[in-house]
Amino acid sequence: MISYFAVALILLTAIPVPDTAETDLQDVRIGLALSGGAALGFAHIGVLKVLQREGIDVCCIAGNSMGSLVGGIYAAGYSAAEIESIAVNADFSVLFGSRVPFGARHLPERQQNQRYIIGLNHINFVPTLPSGIVPLQNVEFLLMDILSEIEFNTHYNFDSLPIPYRAIAVDLASGELVTLRDGRLEQAIRASIAIPGVFSPETIDTMELVDGGVQQFLPVEPLFDFQPDLIIASTTVHSYGNRNTGGLIDIISRTLDLINICDYQEQLSYADIVIEPDVDPFLSSDFHHARELIAAGETAAEDALPAIKERIKGKRVVATRTAVKDRPLPYVKAIHFNGLNTTRASTISHLVKTKPGMALDFERLHGDMASIYNTGLFSDLNYELIFASPDSVVVILDVEEIPYGFYALGIRYDSSDDLVLGVEAGQGNLWGSGASLRAAFNLGNPNSARLGLTGTRLFAFPFGYRIDVFRGSIERSYYEDGEWLAEYATTYHGGLVEAGYILGRNAFFNIGLTVKEAVYRFPALPTFDSLPSSEWVIGPTFRLEYNTYDDLHMPTKGGAFVINVISSVPRLNADREFAQAEFSVDHYAPLSGRVLIHTGFDLGITIGEPAWDNYFHSGGSDIIGFENAFFTTQNRMSIRLGLEFKILELLDQEDYPVYLQIISDIAAFDRPDELLQSEDIISRLHWGLGLGVRTNTPLGPLQFTAGLPDIGKENPADTGIKYYISLGREFRYTR
Repeated sequence: MISYFAVALILLTAIPVPDTAETDLQDVRIGLALSGGAALGFAHIGVLKVLQREGIDVCCIAGNSMGSLVGGIYAAGYSAAEIESIAVNADFSVLFGSRVPFGARHLPERQQNQRYIIGLNHINFVPTLPSGIVPLQNVEFLLMDILSEIEFNTHYNFDSLPIPYRAIAVDLASGELVTLRDGRLEQAIRASIAIPGVFSPETIDTMELVDGGVQQFLPVEPLFDFQPDLIIASTTVHSYGNRNTGGLIDIISRTLDLINICDYQEQLSYADIVIEPDVDPFLSSDFHHARELIAAGETAAEDALPAIKERIKGKRVVATRTAVKDRPLPYVKAIHFNGLNTTRASTISHLVKTKPGMALDFERLHGDMASIYNTGLFSDLNYELIFASPDSVVVILDVEEIPYGFYALGIRYDSSDDLVLGVEAGQGNLWGSGASLRAAFNLGNPNSARLGLTGTRLFAFPFGYRIDVFRGSIERSYYEDGEWLAEYATTYHGGLVEAGYILGRNAFFNIGLTVKEAVYRFPALPTFDSLPSSEWVIGPTFRLEYNTYDDLHMPTKGGAFVINVISSVPRLNADREFAQAEFSVDHYAPLSGRVLIHTGFDLGITIGEPAWDNYFHSGGSDIIGFENAFFTTQNRMSIRLGLEFKILELLDQEDYPVYLQIISDIAAFDRPDELLQSEDIISRLHWGLGLGVRTNTPLGPLQFTAGLPDIGKENPADTGIKYYISLGREFRYTR
């Protein structure tokens, strides 16, 4: 018989003994604090890459400025590699630019808004300055694209994100540090990155919020909400004594570092592990050095790994990256605008493709907001969702109107006309319709004044229109038998009315009527005795333009095609009867990343006897190797062929490429039918060959050419090397 003791012994040995190696492990919850630093904050991505690679999960994140952007996107569920891809592929000239992305507006709007190099807004003729140099709207659009769905699915609660998160900002009114725990994640990040004086503040719940670095560069304390067992801080601050100051962003960022030194030291004391990437070689504005900064973060994190692993040795790192379930999307019950004081809702409502009764679609909603922003009528857009019922929302589109009064200034120099100044002032968005009343003045050649009403939309239709009255004078050279004879001047005054239709983003046509009187001031020379003292030109006009340039002023690809027709009809009291048509084609095609081919063709034909002011003036910039206005003719035809080689980038910026040009022009000044009937076509041709350099500058394009005319011709029309230089955008309405 088995004793009770034996049975008990058997039962005890049959019960499994727990593995103490697993059950006795102590949990460790890691919090991560990411500092500001503008572009220097890209180093945080490298830190995250190393932590993620090593399986060192964090249970909570707090971020300031760029740290809030990197940390917020990571907390929303994106991997470090995905964030790296966003950073290295982003076009920061667009994201941090105040201009609407090129191609987003209709061609006439792009042309009008890029005429001048400097623009200011005014209220009742008193200039106003924006709350920030850069509005950051394009950054908001990017954040909306990548965060709107996760915001919605987590019920706008930062604790419900895959990794709980905190962002910090400062309330401008109270001066208090604000820890953002819920709401729109995109807005929280946008508020935290708003460097004062550089980026405009973000409004959240009536608070005007700016960069948290105003008070706390490194946000360790906000992690106390989560009571982590181990805190890792990643900080990107220049070492003291570093003299790498740079521009405005760099100076303000460095100032924020210095004024909060006491708080910074206190926050460091709360951290268990501090990772300090070497950012001394970089500026806070070095957004184009994202790869190098990420690498610096990786190196620093690698160096810190032994200390981190020592602190978590024998412990179990708690992984809290939780899956987020998709939330059923509601239908849109209604759409309302908030902030329209001047603009009529009908002016922009047709741009909204999101309609009541549709299921909410964030991608479509973001497209609607981009279309509204691209009108140029607003400085900031955002949205709110108000639940009318569990399955329906009212969409509120919050808009902030710009001051619609404007000033614009243009400065241009070229070797033909010397210095020219352009000033334009006016009032935009008249009656909330988007129309503009403009007064433009040029000082130089020509001297002119112009007053007009322009617009690119009529109700919901893309109709362009323009009503102008003008007065001015222009000086030109007169050549006889290839020799300069004299300078003469033309004064002109009149008006025009044009209306047309905008054909997509890249084309438009206008039909109009022009009334102009030209009065000539000739020197007392026999050559001018047969010319009239004044002439009226009155008749219908037509213009068709198609333009696919990647940049209106410094193209590297794309083309432009223009048809311009003007006529003069004696039945309308014109002094002469003629019709004049000009066709021009220009095209840039990349042969490789550094080589372009540039081709162009220009044809001008006149039927009848044109007014003297309507003759074609050729030479200088359009036919290389000849003096400006060397050819004054009723007809012209020219062909251009050029090769351009990209030799460097000014200031190490993609926006300032420098191209070396080899240019060849062939031109004739007979009507095509007369030229073809000529027995010696070659003798009627003129050609030039030259070298040039073109680049972009903060003042606009810079072009320099040197050319020889009629190379190898027995009796050249002109002799010697001719130089041409220009700097600045072309803003003149008449030339």
